[in-house]
Amino acid sequence: MRKADVMSAHDSAEKIRTAVQEVVPSAVVQVVRDAGGLLVRAESDAFGSWTPEERKAKVAEHLDHGVLRDVHTWELLTPAEAEWYGDLGSADTGDRVPHWTSALERAQDANRSLPSVTFASDLDDDLDSAPVVTFYSLKGGVGRSTALASVARRLSSEHGLTTVCIDMDLEAPGLDSLFGIEDQVDTDHGVVSALLQYEFGEQGSALEHLIPVDDAGRLYCMPAGRIDSAYAAQLRALEPEIWYREGTNALHRLIDDVRESNLRPDVILIDSRTGVSPVAAPLLFDVSDMAVICFHPHAQARAGTEMLAKALLSSTTRRSTAGRVLTPEPRFVVSPMPPGISATRLAERAKSWVEAWTETAGSQRQEAQELSGYRRQKDQALSAEEITHVIPYNAEVAFADTVGASRGLLTPYARIADWIVQIVPESTSAQALQGRTSAGKAEALRQLSFSTGTAEILDHEEFLQDYVVTRQVNETAAPDVPLILGRKGTGKTALFRWLAAGKLAGWEPVLATTPNQYKERPAWSFGPDNYAAVGGALEQRGLDWGSFWQVLMALAIYQSYSPARELGAPHPALDGLDDSDFAVTQAVFEVLDDPMGPLRCGDWLRRVDADGEHGVLLLFDGLDTAFGHSPVQRSRRSAAIAGLLTKQADLASRLNRIRLKIFVRQDIWQGLRFENKSHFFGLSRRLQWEDREEYFKVVLKRAVRAPAFADVLAVLDPALPATEVAGWSPEQVAAAWSALVGERMRGERTAFTANWVWNRLADGNGDHSPRALLQLFAAALDWERAEEKRSGYDRSVLRPRSLALSLESVSDKALSALLDEEFQELRQVAEALREYGRTPVNEEALGDIEEDLVVLAQEAGLLENIDSDASERLFKVPDLYRWALGVTRRGPM
Repeated sequence: MRKADVMSAHDSAEKIRTAVQEVVPSAVVQVVRDAGGLLVRAESDAFGSWTPEERKAKVAEHLDHGVLRDVHTWELLTPAEAEWYGDLGSADTGDRVPHWTSALERAQDANRSLPSVTFASDLDDDLDSAPVVTFYSLKGGVGRSTALASVARRLSSEHGLTTVCIDMDLEAPGLDSLFGIEDQVDTDHGVVSALLQYEFGEQGSALEHLIPVDDAGRLYCMPAGRIDSAYAAQLRALEPEIWYREGTNALHRLIDDVRESNLRPDVILIDSRTGVSPVAAPLLFDVSDMAVICFHPHAQARAGTEMLAKALLSSTTRRSTAGRVLTPEPRFVVSPMPPGISATRLAERAKSWVEAWTETAGSQRQEAQELSGYRRQKDQALSAEEITHVIPYNAEVAFADTVGASRGLLTPYARIADWIVQIVPESTSAQALQGRTSAGKAEALRQLSFSTGTAEILDHEEFLQDYVVTRQVNETAAPDVPLILGRKGTGKTALFRWLAAGKLAGWEPVLATTPNQYKERPAWSFGPDNYAAVGGALEQRGLDWGSFWQVLMALAIYQSYSPARELGAPHPALDGLDDSDFAVTQAVFEVLDDPMGPLRCGDWLRRVDADGEHGVLLLFDGLDTAFGHSPVQRSRRSAAIAGLLTKQADLASRLNRIRLKIFVRQDIWQGLRFENKSHFFGLSRRLQWEDREEYFKVVLKRAVRAPAFADVLAVLDPALPATEVAGWSPEQVAAAWSALVGERMRGERTAFTANWVWNRLADGNGDHSPRALLQLFAAALDWERAEEKRSGYDRSVLRPRSLALSLESVSDKALSALLDEEFQELRQVAEALREYGRTPVNEEALGDIEEDLVVLAQEAGLLENIDSDASERLFKVPDLYRWALGVTRRGPM
């Protein structure tokens, strides 16, 4: 309330008290501000001789018109009459009463001191009872009730939650029809009858008003009532305004009785009346832990929905009475989204609105986290991507009489269900299980270690102990697969090291080229200067890169594979070399100077292939950085790699025991142009983590090395620590994952930690890097060690919140690796994104960037194209890079 309004109400109250006591000096007078203004209660036996109209008229004679206009309710009563009206409350609690007037005043008043913002999903601990989620829309026709029914179906069937739906759209009920149970609704059955019972102090059971919806006993509906004349009379008798003046609040009693019944629901969903209705205010601003606001991004809905969002963020729920001040958590559903050219634009417009509506909540939320001791990300803004979901128009749903259990039709509502699952308390059995797994947490935190070094520099024994031989590894390591493709960080060098350690049975590894930092790098694994010299020498001699590679292969095998030495040196120049790259380069030049040199090396390779008892794997890694990064060097790299692949294709038909394994970055391969490139169709494999459980095994393999964590897993399943991680089933991976970092996220886009990590660590092409996964858990471990000293947590070794707080550092590292190690030419694109500072990115923001760089940014995963029929393209910055680029705001739409 504004200061001027407070003073005006105070002055009016004094005038009213004076006027009443002039008429009845013995009266006890209370004046309380309520939803519509002032409510006056006066008690005296002297009123007994007058009718209610006479009482009001006698007092009104002593008041001016302005004061009378402020009063919305007169209660001039005898003490006996007052017993039927309940307690009035006091002026001190009047502003706590949840009504539209005060809620919207708070939203409008920029100078008002608003409460700090803490959502249920911000808490590490569970709520103490089933959460209440209200589905609301300012206007009708946006699929609110359909969304609620669909989400209820999904919560009960997919998540196995006992779900109670309450139809509080009392003037236009219909939830029972959507569930197909309208024939089961009897007179005096439903919400209106139950509320009236509570208002009049009658005893009853909420279960009497519930109707089972499914056969599994997990979904129930409390209809508003049976629509007949009796219902209309009951509805007129219902007075939401007095709920907060009675000794027992009828709405609270209804919800608490449902919670505390034998049913013990996991979640309560409420379908609210549209518009600024009296019953909607307490639902939104008092009893709801989460409010799902449905709207269509039309200009007519903008102002009203904005005020509603701000009103929610300035309110506190009734859970505040339990010692925690919580704010109703807003979520936005954009519905229905029509198909066609405008769909993407409308969706982005809605998200830009949401971003603006919730912007001020950032500082309030930050304040709440600091007061509670939580340390969160620097930017506490509510991301529209996290709290907004778009439901596309579906004629089958729109014209259906009921909402059934069809999984396909329920899928568009999965994300809303995930929002709700985040704040549903975990079952007693799950809590007990997690409590047991946390017994060794302190020791596990001390022992855990997630190495974030690149594969080429890790200690040999440590690397072999941590490496997970997944199905993808076995398929890619096969000798008949000469070409291995993948982005940086997807595990190419890790597979190279595993093969280099001789782990492929029956095959002897020979290192031809290696990454620059590889500890056992041989002298013939060249760098930029050597390759520049080789390129010049080839050009002078009129030779191609294939000739050079044939010489290098022979040299590498001769120097590394002892059985080959029995055949003598491939060429005299390659015998007795010093262990230096200069000597090796000079020797290669001498071979190239010999017109028969490359041919002699080729003939020697065939003799080794024919005489050998074991297979020989020639390994080529590190080619992406070995040539340098300048345009000239990149051009040389392309020619050299094309020559190597051409030589492989040439030798493949002539060599049986000698096989090449060539590791090439995906984007380099795509840019290569050489004859017979089609030879590699079917002979290449891309290292791409498409299986989520296989990806998670990378971090779980390292975690299980900690004996204390292995003991935790043994409590869950004795077979877990005794079984090689690579052989774990999806169920075992899920159990170990939950013990390590918990099952559910809080306040994020998805309900589950596994989904969150999988989605957040994906680049614009959906590729995943094991390196980023390990970096995330290393940072989360550091955070948890510090946090555990100050605030204990016993649900898992790492609390889910540690992941969200660690993403920023991972984003910085991922962007640095992309720009410094892979695509230096994309720095111009990165700077443009930083300057624009928001996502999605339109073509105007990239106007000065050449088209080939925009295409490269998409190929590299820095940008993701948003499907749109609009004339202008839109791009999304993936979460993996968004933090590092400072892209946290949504563009104006």
